[in-house]
Amino acid sequence: MTERLLVRALRGGENTKIVTLNGKKITKMPSTLDKLPGLKTLDLQNNQIPKVCPEISTLTQFQNLKLKEFYCEGNPLFLKQPVNAVQQEDAWSLQEITSRFIMNELAGKNPFIMHVIEQHPQVRNIISQGRKCAICGKCFLTIWLECVEFIPPPKNWKISRNLQLVPLRILICSYKCFNQRGPNLFGIAQA
Repeated sequence: MTERLLVRALRGGENTKIVTLNGKKITKMPSTLDKLPGLKTLDLQNNQIPKVCPEISTLTQFQNLKLKEFYCEGNPLFLKQPVNAVQQEDAWSLQEITSRFIMNELAGKNPFIMHVIEQHPQVRNIISQGRKCAICGKCFLTIWLECVEFIPPPKNWKISRNLQLVPLRILICSYKCFNQRGPNLFGIAQA
């Protein structure tokens, strides 16, 4: 149902100013919101959304929505209860090691790697699925740790008085980076 409502909103394109999904029993943040540049009001109240931005994965993309009003009360977004994580050894596959090396070399504009990658579309396809770690900024292929960072909403948003922080999805490449996280970044655990 959520996707049908968003398809209708997307038809309005840049003209869509308000998206109201209040009480629609949705379980994740709509992934196509960044395709609505004119969006001013987003109402996601009274759903089952556990975190903001599962697909809009960076803080910058979420803030670029240029929202004036954001409503998210009545969702399990705000469980800010830290638990101890059991650290596991980072045992990477050969594909992960190779992909990380290639992606980081491409980020550094290595001319040899850039030339070679043009001739291997299957490798280019694999590394196109890579992400950047929110802590160290290095590229990785497999999502190692999914976290939530609590940030204050932009000052120009009209929000409810009780909304002081917005939880955003953050991806981290390793436990080493997880141990370097800030005080408002929490790992996501299955309870």
